[in-house]
Amino acid sequence: MRGWSERVRLRTHAPTPRAASLREPSGGDELALEGVDTRAAVAFLDRLLDQGPAAGELSASDRDGLLAALHRGLWGDRIVSSLECAACGAPYDLAFDLSALQRSLEAGREPAAVIEPRLLQAGDGLRLRLPDAEAEDEAAQLGPEAGRARLAADVAGADGADDPELDARLETLAPLLDVDLEAACAECGHPALARFDIQSFVLQRLLDEREGLLGEVHTLAGAYGWSLTEILGLPRSLRRAMTERLRQAPGAGFSGGGRS
Repeated sequence: MRGWSERVRLRTHAPTPRAASLREPSGGDELALEGVDTRAAVAFLDRLLDQGPAAGELSASDRDGLLAALHRGLWGDRIVSSLECAACGAPYDLAFDLSALQRSLEAGREPAAVIEPRLLQAGDGLRLRLPDAEAEDEAAQLGPEAGRARLAADVAGADGADDPELDARLETLAPLLDVDLEAACAECGHPALARFDIQSFVLQRLLDEREGLLGEVHTLAGAYGWSLTEILGLPRSLRRAMTERLRQAPGAGFSGGGRS
């Protein structure tokens, strides 16, 4: 049983349109997640990619597209994040549709030809090579300033590394789902900017659900006597649906534990 799968277009990987096939995660995939950084994102996506290049070979822009598709498959299109007002301290929610944010970024995308994987040529002839995950990870180990200089040299070459418009060009050629969003407090109206990063958001949400996953495993094992391997191999949606049915069964007597 494989669960759902989705074909996701890769915008910066090949001269001709190409897509990656992303499958629904199982419990084993979820438990294998080890963090929210780029290395963890690549390892997790590689477990879910059935067709297409390895996640580490993709640009951050294309990886963000995969993570957005994963969010829609697991939780839907709506993003809701709880914030605390810096002015009055009141809690409030920032809510938006992920697809709307993606359309907004796509509307501002600068047309560019993909010469080869991650090598883009803009209309004015500028060529930029987007870093892969390994280059991003190596730069991160150098610290903020040295890391940015290293990435700039890799992206634009030594001659263009000091271009003050390099970051802006990258944002329009290969936009990331890593943006500042306006978020006014519902209580006092104080305006603020909230950072939304699809990678951290999706991976942290999966990590936050780990206790729930372990509870589902316990419930299914107690009800059916299945092994851990069998339960962790179920698609996430099937595992959750079966657990919910057990919990709602009249007279089932389930409290999440087995018999004493």
